[in-house]
Amino acid sequence: MSRLDRTRTSAHQLRPFFSSQNLLNRADGSAQFDFGESSVMCSVVGPAEVKLRDEKLDKATIEVVVRPLVGLPGIKDKAREQAIRETLEPLILSGLHPRTGIQIVIQTMKDDGSILATAFNATILALLDAGIPLKSILGAVTCIVDAETNQILLDPTTQELANAKSTHTFVFDNKSSITSDSKQEDKEAVEVATLYSDSTGLFSEEEYFECAQICYKAVQAVHGFIRTAVQKKLEKEQQQIHS
Repeated sequence: MSRLDRTRTSAHQLRPFFSSQNLLNRADGSAQFDFGESSVMCSVVGPAEVKLRDEKLDKATIEVVVRPLVGLPGIKDKAREQAIRETLEPLILSGLHPRTGIQIVIQTMKDDGSILATAFNATILALLDAGIPLKSILGAVTCIVDAETNQILLDPTTQELANAKSTHTFVFDNKSSITSDSKQEDKEAVEVATLYSDSTGLFSEEEYFECAQICYKAVQAVHGFIRTAVQKKLEKEQQQIHS
């Protein structure tokens, strides 16, 4: 099948990644992540003082703000805030910073599909840039089931999303990877690694798990990219210290 996105020949091919960190002077951490023409910038402030009403005695308070490309935040943006906050809260070692606040602001720069996955990836890079202690690193990928062909397409563009029967975004941690050829063991590995999933549209249980496994295999490249980006940043900082 030929894709509507003519830059890719395979249904399971991701668009090129791009990232940049330490972009904003007034933030403790910041990053931009791109999936092709979709781009999200994220800033992190904290751990810092928090209002008394928001204080938690045993851990830091996590606040997530999602800003759309244009206009004021709507219901969809509020839902994304909740999804990202609830996914990150178990991941962040907030008990190390009780009675403080960590504010995460996510700004959509360009939207050409897969924007929620792009936002998750930008957020983890910004948290790493801010030095926030984490249990593991997450990575996110979106796929669709095409309405005409029933084929699963990874990292869809806006044009491809318009032809989707269903859309699925998965967020996985980097603690485990597929090491077996057994479909049952693959399924179990995917379930263990899944931190968050969001699915809309019409789909069967079989299609859902097939989407999850395809996204899980694809997210290994995202995890590798994030590790490389952080490593290059640390090497650059070391060079600046010793120069």
